[in-house]
Order: sequence, then C-alpha cells, then structure tokens
Amino acid sequence: MKNRILNLLKGSVLMGLFLTLLGFQEIQAQQRITGTVNDALGPVPGANIVVQGTTNGVTTDFDGNYSIEASSEDVLVFTYLGYATQTITVGNQTTINVTLVEDASKLEEVVVIGYGTAKKSDVVGSVSQVTSKSFENQPLTRTEDALQGRASGVKVTRNSGQPGGEIKVRIRGVNSITGNNSPLVVVDGVIGGDLSSINPNDIASMEVLKDASATAIYGSRGSNGVILVSTKKGKGKGKISVDYFISSDHVRKYIPTLGAADFARIENSSRARVNSPAVYSNEEIAALEANGGTNYQKELLGQNGLTQNLQLSASGASEDGKINYFLSGNYVNQKGMVIETGYEKYSVRANVNAEISDKLNVGVKISAVRAKTENNLDQFNLFEGRKIFQALTWDPTTPIYNENGDYNLYSTKSVASGTYNPIADMLESDLQNVNDRIDVNFNTDYSITDKLKYSLIVGANSINTAQQNYIVSETLPDATYSGAKTTSFQVSNILTWANTYGKHDISATGLYEFSQNEYSQNGYKSTDYIVPGNYYLAELGQSFNAWNNYNKSDIQSLMARAAYVYDKSLFLTATVRMDQSSRFRKDQNTGYFPSVALKYSFKQMDFLSNGDFLTDFAIRGGWGQVGNQNIAPYATYPSSQIGGGDASYPYSGGTPSPGAIPDGYGNEDLTWETTTQINAGLDFAFWNGRASLSIDGYKKNTTDLLLDVPVPGTNGGGVIPQNIGEVENYGVDFSLGGGIVTTDNFNWDSNFNFSYVQNKVVDLGGVDFIQGSFEATDGTQQYWNIIEKGRSLGQFLGATFLGTWKTAEATEAAEFGRVPGDPKYLRDESGDIVYRPIGNGTPTTFWGFNNTFTYKNWDLNLFIQGVHGFDVYNTMRGTINGPAKSFMSPDQLNQWTPENETDIPAGGQSIIGSSRFVEDGSFIRLQNLAIGYTLRDIGAIESLRIYASGQNLFLITDYQGYDPELTSVAADPAERGNGDVAAGIDAGAFPNPLTISLGLKFNF
Repeated sequence: MKNRILNLLKGSVLMGLFLTLLGFQEIQAQQRITGTVNDALGPVPGANIVVQGTTNGVTTDFDGNYSIEASSEDVLVFTYLGYATQTITVGNQTTINVTLVEDASKLEEVVVIGYGTAKKSDVVGSVSQVTSKSFENQPLTRTEDALQGRASGVKVTRNSGQPGGEIKVRIRGVNSITGNNSPLVVVDGVIGGDLSSINPNDIASMEVLKDASATAIYGSRGSNGVILVSTKKGKGKGKISVDYFISSDHVRKYIPTLGAADFARIENSSRARVNSPAVYSNEEIAALEANGGTNYQKELLGQNGLTQNLQLSASGASEDGKINYFLSGNYVNQKGMVIETGYEKYSVRANVNAEISDKLNVGVKISAVRAKTENNLDQFNLFEGRKIFQALTWDPTTPIYNENGDYNLYSTKSVASGTYNPIADMLESDLQNVNDRIDVNFNTDYSITDKLKYSLIVGANSINTAQQNYIVSETLPDATYSGAKTTSFQVSNILTWANTYGKHDISATGLYEFSQNEYSQNGYKSTDYIVPGNYYLAELGQSFNAWNNYNKSDIQSLMARAAYVYDKSLFLTATVRMDQSSRFRKDQNTGYFPSVALKYSFKQMDFLSNGDFLTDFAIRGGWGQVGNQNIAPYATYPSSQIGGGDASYPYSGGTPSPGAIPDGYGNEDLTWETTTQINAGLDFAFWNGRASLSIDGYKKNTTDLLLDVPVPGTNGGGVIPQNIGEVENYGVDFSLGGGIVTTDNFNWDSNFNFSYVQNKVVDLGGVDFIQGSFEATDGTQQYWNIIEKGRSLGQFLGATFLGTWKTAEATEAAEFGRVPGDPKYLRDESGDIVYRPIGNGTPTTFWGFNNTFTYKNWDLNLFIQGVHGFDVYNTMRGTINGPAKSFMSPDQLNQWTPENETDIPAGGQSIIGSSRFVEDGSFIRLQNLAIGYTLRDIGAIESLRIYASGQNLFLITDYQGYDPELTSVAADPAERGNGDVAAGIDAGAFPNPLTISLGLKFNF
C-alpha cells in the first residue's frame, strides 16, 4: 500500500513537471507583435486585429497603433469597415505595419435614397451615384462639373464661359414648356439646395434619383429628377488638408472675320452694287492694309483668364469615435477672358455630429457663401444680343480711341453694326451681382427600440442678392438696383421601422414635413444721367422708377414608404406622398403621388453563386407619378401693376402720377403638372462587384402642363397660365464601370455612361404650335424658335436657304425684286418666303468616359465626353455675313460674281434666321486630363500631391462657332423662360475656355 502511494506521488510529480515544461514551452512560443494600421490618408483608429480562429483580438488606438500576443504560426486578420480584409502570417516578425485598401464594393453598399439610406443591392429604382473619388483629381470650382458625364441620364450643359455663369442640369430630358425643368437639389436632407453654392470639396457623394419610383418620395417637387448631396463627415485622427490650384484660361479659337482692308474693299463693292459711292478711298485702304485696323473681337477677348482656388479643411473624430467634425473654407477668384469680367466666391462649412448615447445622435451643419459676379454679359440686355456678338460686328476701320485719346463711340464711317463701341462700354460700365447665402441644418435621431427610430431634420436658409448695374451704352447712362431676400425653412419628422422574420426583411418609413418660403424684393431704375456717374448717383437721372415685390408660399406633406425583401432575391418598394401647396386654390391644392417598383436578383442561383465572372444579375421595373408646382405663389389670382411707365399718367399735364393697370389674369382652376413614368432595368455585377453594368429604359409623359397661353391683343394681350398640353420623353441609360486592373502597384478604374433621349410635344391644348421665346436680334421682330405639336422642344424657326440667284435666273429673280447674286429662299405659291422648322437644338445622345490610373505614387485622370444629335443656330455667323450691317465674314472673299457664281450672296436681302446658318452641333471633348505625383511622410506633412491638369483640351466638331455647347438667352428676361425651348441658339455667348491648371495638395 505504501509503495502504491509512493508510486502515485512520483507519477504526480512527473506529470506536474511535464505540464510545467509544456506550459513553459507554450509561453516561449508566444510573442508580442506591434505595429501601425494606416490607410491612404494616415493612421486608422479603431481597426480590428484578431488571431485567426480565436477570440484573441485588439483594436488600434487613436494613432493607429496596436499590440497583440501571437505565436509565429498564427495568422493576424486586419479588418475595418469600408476596407478590404488583410491576413498576415506572423512568422519571425515582431513588427507588422499594414496599409488598408478601400473596398469599393463595401463602400458602395449604402446609398442615400431620400429620407433614409439603403444597401445598394436593395435599391429598386433608377439611381446613379457619383462619389468624390471620381472627381477628386480634377480641379473644380463648380459642383455641376462634378456631375458632367459621370451619371447616365444626366445632361450638364455649360451654356457660357462667363465666370460664375449658369450651368444647366437636366435629368432624362425636359418636361415643361414654360415651367422650370431644373432638378430638385436636397443637401443633407434639406430641400432647396443650389449646386452652384456648394464647394465641390465638401461633397462625399451625390445620388441622382431618375425614375418616378425613386423620386415620388418628393412628390410635387420631384418631376424633374432629384439630386441628393451628402457632405463630408470626419473620422479617425484629426487631419488638415490644404488644396491650392491656379488656372489660366485661353480662347480656344477666334471667329474668322475680315481684316480692316478687306472689309473696306467688300464695303465699297456692296455699295457699288446699288450704285452708291465708295466709302473708302484707295489711300485709306492702303493705310488699313499697313496698320491692320482694329480687331474688336480680340480686344474684347483680350486677356487670358486667371483662376485661383484655395481649399482648407480639417476633419477628425474623438478617440472613442462618438464625436466627429468636418470644417472647411474655400476661396475662388476668377478673372474672365472678356475684359472687366470676373467672379469671386467665399464659402465656409462646419459639420459636427455627436453620439449622445446608444439611442440618441445629433448633428449640426452650417454653411455660408458669398459670391460676386462682375459684368455678366447677359445682363447688358442690348438689342444686338451679347457683347461678343457686338464686337464681331463692329467697324474694324475705326480705332477704339480718337486722336484726342477719347473713345470713338460710334463708327467714324457709319458702317458695320452702327452700335455703341463695345470696348468703351465694357471699360466704363459696372455691373455687379452679389449673392449671400446661409444654410443651417439640425438633425437628430432617437432609437425608440432596436427596430423603431425617430428622426428630425430642421433646415433653414437665408439668401440675399443685390444687383447693381451702371450701363453707359445707351443714349445716356442708366443705373439700376435690385435687392432681394429669400428665407425658407423645413421641418421633417421621420419614423422608420425595420424587422427581419427569417427570410423576410420588412421596413417602413413615415414622414410629416412642412416647409415655407418668403420672398421680398425692391429696386429702382434711373435713366438718362445728366452727367456720367455710377449707380450711387441715381439722383443724376432725368427719370426715376421704383418697384417692389413680395410673396410667401408653403407646402405640407405626408409620405409613406414600405419595402419588402424576400431571401435577398425579391425586392418590392411602394411609396405614396400627399402634398398640399398654398400656390393653388383650396379645392385644387392637394396632390397624391404614388409609385411602386419591383426587382428580382438571381444572385443566389447556383449558376451565379458558383461562378467567378458574372456574380449577380437582376431585373427591375417601376411605375410612378410625380408633380410640379412651379408657378408664382399668387398666379391663381388676378394681379395689377402699380406705377411705372405703363401705369402712370400726367393728370395735370406735369409729372406723371402712379396708377394701376391689369397685369395678370389669374386662373383659379390651376393645379399640379403631373409626370407619369415607367422604367425597366437590368443590373449585372462581375467578379463579386469589382465591375457593374446597368441598363435602363424609360418613358415619361408630363400632362396638365403649367403652360403660359398667349391672350389675343384684342382681349388685352399677355398670357394666362393654364393646365393644358403634354410632353413625352423616352430613352435609354447605360452605365458600365469598375476596377479594370487592380494590383499592388497599378490600378485602373474606369466608368462609361451613355444616354439616349427623345423628346416630343404630344399636345398643346388644341393648337398646333406656340410662338417661341427668342426674338431675333436683327430687328425683324421674327422669332427664331417655335413650339410645335409632334416635334421635340428646341425647334428652330426660319427660312430655307437655296443658294444664290444665278444669272440664268435673272428673270425669275426680278419677279421678287431680286437680282443675280442675291440670296434665294424657299417661297410658297404666293411668292412669300416660307418660315418653318429648320433644325433642333436639343441633343438626343450624350456620353462620358472617365478613367483613373494609379502607378505607385503617380496618378492620371482622363475624362472624355460627347454630345450628339442636335443642331446649333449660328446666328452670330449669320450677322457677320450681313449685309444689313455690312459684311464681316471672310466668306465674302469668295462671294458671287458673274464670273464665279458661288452660293455666297454678294448683296440683297440676307436673312439671319435661315437654314444657311444651322449647323451640326455634335462634338467630342477631352474634358479633363490630369497627372499628379504624391510624396509621403515629409516631416509633419503626411502627403503632398503635386498635379497639373487641362480642361477642354481638344474639341472635335464641325461647328464653326466658338463652341457648340453654348446657348444664348433671350435679351428680355421676361421672355427667357426655362431656356429649353430655345436651346442651341448661339447669338454671341461667352466662349468656354481651354484651361491649364497647376496645383498642390497637402495633408497634415
């Protein structure tokens, strides 16, 4: 017994010794691994590091550092939301530093859909997403440029190269004839944003809602599509970024015009045809040949434009990640290519978000912008159209200054356009527009339960504008002032519920929203200054007129949205929104806007789930209705004009006394303009989301158009708004993109999108056509556009040019008072010239191809865009081809003669508004080419990117003007409308520049 106990003790001691040695050996196998986790911008706090197959894990600290115990055989797994997972075997390493790479598929999983977010795979409607990654390497001063060519179905048109000028955005065609066709802009949940006021560097992403199933949640304001802008948030360790670039703008090409000597010869020749004496002597022509005269086009476009852009930002989060911030400031200064033109903008933004508790989050976003435009050419409102138009038609034989150093205000020979000297006008006039805007956004959400959440968004903005014009190009100088203030606010109450029952995912969103807009404006005009002055000396005017305006409108809404997902394969979304608008009468002010969309994904099918190439395929369809309430707040009521030239009368024979006259008829039956749209789409994903393809086909019909219908002069004239007419748009959107090449040192990301859209006026309320809005600039009182049933918007109206009358046709020409060499036009049976549609300025096809290449520290961006299927009415070329205001075109060097019977008229009645000056506007443009090199870890500087870029570097087109993308606006602001019915008319628009930029970007 004793031996047994002794043996047991011996065995126990040996076993204990063995276990101790084993444990010691295990301890010796473990080692401490340290390192830092970074991304492209610096340390990543909160990244997870886990020993694979165990629960042993740690997270990085505020500086991205970590420390973990692991053996040489262990594998460490590094993960962080939005980044690709990395695994590293420890081996004999004791320090392991990791640089995380963004996982594009994970980053794009969540998209903003309005009043919430959704996984990208769960989105059923037609939505395009543009993230900052796609445009961050392009030097931008305008947010609209970030959309151009990057979202299918979205047409961005830079109508003018004017600094701070309008950039037009249209989604899937145009719906309205006299109403607004601009999309609704929602910034961080607040309706009514302005893309031109947003700093592009502040944007994290933009989602474009295109079909009615996606836009119906915005009801009466969603008919033209919706752009959802999400601004940046801070994360991780505090970072400071500085981005500065300087750009030089150049005229791509000048319009060919006659030199002074050739102009003089052609002028003498034209006068000889009608037996008038020569204007220029041989000696004068010889002198002009020697000195070259004055090229007013080059004098006006006489400087290289210069842009300076400075961007500062600071972002980060607290160590526990519960508070994050993003602060930014931006300064832009542009000097235009046209003398005395410019643009200056200051903007600041502060975004702060805080997690108060596990249930409560709050956020505040504040932005302020001041923008100032100097000498906008579109505001001179001259009879001749734009200043560039005027410079092209001014007498090249008259110098700018006379012998005394004073301006030659008019042609010394009374030839050419005969208007006021455009250089003197630009140098002595002073037009300033100042726009101040402040936006405040407060948002909070509270999780009532883990399935039910309440969100509140309160937004307010104030916009103050001041327009001060002093123009010397009239008989005597004039001055005008206009000041306006717009204030608006929005309160959105959102309740969201979501739950999962096995394979069934169900969510619902409810909304009550109220918004209000208040506008006030006043101004004056002082005309015929006794002595020259400025707009601060209005007392110098011989007549004075003042005006003011005020309106207020509000809208309240209820919205319900339900979404159902079965087994991640079947997706169903239904929405209905009710809007009540004060712009309509009580019995007409309520509109209901429903939508439904369905999608089925085949991702879980064996033939896809087991494949490597095609990894997802989905079909979807949707239907919905959205509205448009864009009428003046009191348009349903009759209105009157008080005072002014038409409403004043000198009762006692002296100074006119103000009175009142009817100004608007009103229409109590007005109601919503409604757009009904159907959409069908196919979505493909390749290589587990590395690349994607989307194809959409759609058709939308806008009925009950809010149309301004002309009233016959015998009944008082003017227009009356009515709900009549219908416009149809149908087309196809195509988008293909992804990472073509992804390696350690080289990456190539590419995106191609293509859109085709056809537009047609289906009905005009019982009439076949409506007079256009662009009155000819040649004094004929003709209109150069027309709205016609059965044709698309943007129709040109004019005569059909048939060449010149030839010598053999002298007898026939004489019947119409013409002689050989005069222009010949199509005539009807009565011998009258026929005016009919001769072209269309609305494009049918547009595409963009964006490529980003990175090789080690180098990056290259290449962006090409194309627009096709439209014409340009080159009325500028028509004017310089005279002869009503003298021939200015070098075409006249090959004009008709008895010995050389060309189709270039030598005289006679030349009509500017004719098919002779309608040209194909199709073009392909290299929109951006940028190359950069990034240096890292330079002392306190984490990264420094040095870059150079060019915009509008080449343009392939047959158009003979500056740029086929340019569109002029009617001289009278009251007749401009939305501009879409007169698209493609070039009457001297400011040319788009070729731009070269150099820049530096620091990250600290």
